[in-house]
Amino acid sequence: MTTIPQFPNSRSTLSTPKKLEVARAFKPLLAPKRYKGAYGGRGSAKSHFFAGELIWRCSQARLRCVCIREVQNSIRESVRQLLIDKIGTFDLGDRFTVLEQEIRGRSGSLIVFKGMQSFNSENIKSLEGYDIAWVEEAQNLSETSLRLLRPTIRKPGSELWFSWNPRHETDAVDRFFRGGGKRGDTVLAAVNWHDNPWFPDVLNSEKESDYASDPEMADHVWGGAYEIVSEASYYARLVAEAERQGRIGDFPHDPGRTVVTSWDIGIDDYTAIWFLQDDGIRVTAVDYHETSGQGAEEIVREALPELQPEPRLIAPALISIGRERPYAYGEHFFPHDVKLREWGAGGRSRALTLMGLGVKPIRVGAQQGPAERVNAARALLPLMRFNRTKRVMLGLSRLRRYARRQSPTLGGFAGPLHDINSHGADAFGEYAINCPLIAPKPLTPRPRPRPQLRGGVFLEGPPVERSIRRTRT
Repeated sequence: MTTIPQFPNSRSTLSTPKKLEVARAFKPLLAPKRYKGAYGGRGSAKSHFFAGELIWRCSQARLRCVCIREVQNSIRESVRQLLIDKIGTFDLGDRFTVLEQEIRGRSGSLIVFKGMQSFNSENIKSLEGYDIAWVEEAQNLSETSLRLLRPTIRKPGSELWFSWNPRHETDAVDRFFRGGGKRGDTVLAAVNWHDNPWFPDVLNSEKESDYASDPEMADHVWGGAYEIVSEASYYARLVAEAERQGRIGDFPHDPGRTVVTSWDIGIDDYTAIWFLQDDGIRVTAVDYHETSGQGAEEIVREALPELQPEPRLIAPALISIGRERPYAYGEHFFPHDVKLREWGAGGRSRALTLMGLGVKPIRVGAQQGPAERVNAARALLPLMRFNRTKRVMLGLSRLRRYARRQSPTLGGFAGPLHDINSHGADAFGEYAINCPLIAPKPLTPRPRPRPQLRGGVFLEGPPVERSIRRTRT
């Protein structure tokens, strides 16, 4: 671990800042270079390193800095809070003024927060005089945005910083830093959780749990590996498109609207539930829940705590699943077999059991095939936003990895693969095929009229009606 020496105070009235400690893996990024990149998995402290560097430099010199994301729907999605935390960590509160949209330093420094999709070739010129541009979550940066940004930050000695969790080899930032043809003005650090000397126990527990349940995805999330998406995947391209367009982000529950749920119930298998809000233009996934080995009462108590008969138990139950406020529920979407299959003893249908627990009104979908659910989900996904919480990201992972099964005899694909991902995908498809927003509706084969035999020739469609005159003989 390298310790950067403390700079002398320029004013005796200012407090003495703490030393900026930097993990050894980030040491190459301390040297002056125009392009600096840090990539790797969760818990590697990439964002913390760049945030600390930015605050430290702005406390010592007059710098203009812009913190960039590909899409920034609100200031809450920016690194503003992380920078505020670093100001506190370094005891530099008397050197900065924190405003709603920017941070100003007593040294004359300025830090602003921008989304690249708000820029074009003309208005991006407003960034020409900036010293540092830091692109967070750079895996989402488009090729167009990168081409706009690079020549814009052109002040002598200016730097462009990029931090990201690798997603695909084809992403613009990966092609720039890792695509071959090494540049002399570029430095790159590969960092992961084991490079972070302050890696907390709580994250270590999360990491171990993820590796135990889904090693392939955990290697992407924690190990910094590229995400493996099979060509058999139904929705991977549409999920990636949602991420590029900024539709996966800070989209919390709107207390002014009802929440609908959509279910896939498993018998001795996983039960998956999506929690959705429809504003008439788009649908927001505000929460997701999945579980296995539980009965109806346990599922409702855990996933829909607002329906508990004991009011005093609602608040702690909400806290346990990360909800800030209770939901007001609208319809609950279920597949057709909720009417047919029994749940536990007593011979009651699942629908009656759930209604008895407060899950109502229940909307039972028509019996549809997998192809129709897939078509409906594909039509709905471009209209979706996803709240970036751990639970929703799990559901999104299920959609991303929902795939066709391979036929061992024909070598091609033969319908959906039933695995851990199919339950969340089926629950999403159940809502998609029944919600009012989708246009066009999922394709349904049009019944062809039965051929009619007339005079030894088959005719398509019904015969033409003719009046027949009957005569007596």
